Amino acid sequence: MGEHIRLGTLAGFRFAVHWSVLVILWLFTWSLATTLSSTAPGHSSATYWLAGAVGAIVLLASLLAHELTHAIVARRGGVPVSDVTLWLFGGVTRLGGEVPTAETEFRIAISGPVTSLALGGVFAAVAITLRHLGIANIEVAVAWWLSGINLLLGVFNLLPGAPLDGGRVLSAYLWRRHGDKVRGELGATRGGRIVGYVLIAFGLFEFLAASMVTGVWTVFIGWFLLTAAHAEERHILTRQSLSGLKVFDAMTAHPHTAPDWITVEQFIQSYVLGDRHSAYPVESRGNSIVGLITLAQLRQVPPDARATTLVRDAAIPMDQVVIAGPQEPLIGVLERLTPSGGARALVMDHDTLVGIVTATDISRLIDVRNVAVPGRFGRVS
Repeated sequence: MGEHIRLGTLAGFRFAVHWSVLVILWLFTWSLATTLSSTAPGHSSATYWLAGAVGAIVLLASLLAHELTHAIVARRGGVPVSDVTLWLFGGVTRLGGEVPTAETEFRIAISGPVTSLALGGVFAAVAITLRHLGIANIEVAVAWWLSGINLLLGVFNLLPGAPLDGGRVLSAYLWRRHGDKVRGELGATRGGRIVGYVLIAFGLFEFLAASMVTGVWTVFIGWFLLTAAHAEERHILTRQSLSGLKVFDAMTAHPHTAPDWITVEQFIQSYVLGDRHSAYPVESRGNSIVGLITLAQLRQVPPDARATTLVRDAAIPMDQVVIAGPQEPLIGVLERLTPSGGARALVMDHDTLVGIVTATDISRLIDVRNVAVPGRFGRVS
């Protein structure tokens, strides 16, 4: 499960929250509660905090609506969606496939900010209606706060730089103009770096001249965008360099296997010592692959338990191991590698183990291609 908590499905999409949602829930609650004491005076402290909590929960629902709109538009455009996750900076909708056209990319990207702007208008209308109905000023203030935050989120997400939605819009525009998807994506990452630098500079100015807290937060957001844009650029160049390559191009064929019935101590003495390999598919007596054991799993077994712990009990079970086919695109496997799965993929041809591939294998292949054809694939590091 890691840092994400899976909550099931929502509108047909897998839905999860990151632990950092608790941070933004508290920040939103605190921000609104402290604001209400001046915008809606005359209430108790408990009332302000209750209203702040309710407003924060509604705002999280607004963020979820933003992400679900991305997912729904993607699904209608024929693009599979892996999952929707809320976290510290709002949310992430992970697509499970390539966007086919620039027009589809544009529709997916613009749908989120449009939803936030529309919600800003809805909450403003609610605030006006409540005021005309003579409802207590605290409800009106909460509605105005929700309106302002949604409008701000909508406008902010339209800034022309990846990974913001505005960066996706810019990418779609450049893709349509030049007919080159990669060129559009790289243009969006450059826009993201520019936006990041601008926010950092503006935040430093705020820190020195106006508000220390606001300035630090703006610098932090700018730093995050700068880092995310750089990471996305590396991902794009990596994907470009691996274009057309299959798993069999990078895998180590016929890897050594470890019998599942021996102890960890026997395995270390008979296999690991004197062998250059750091990971072994685990094989049962029936010659089927039942797991994967790496040096990381061996370290987790206390020295005094190695003589009584079997390899199969220390190994990563198969349902947590990444499985790939030899003809599968290499970039897809790279994106599925995780530390919890040993950062490796077992290559299976039907039910037969034919190889193993690691992130290091893929990186080495990229380096070889860059040496063979200098400048063809760009720099990945």
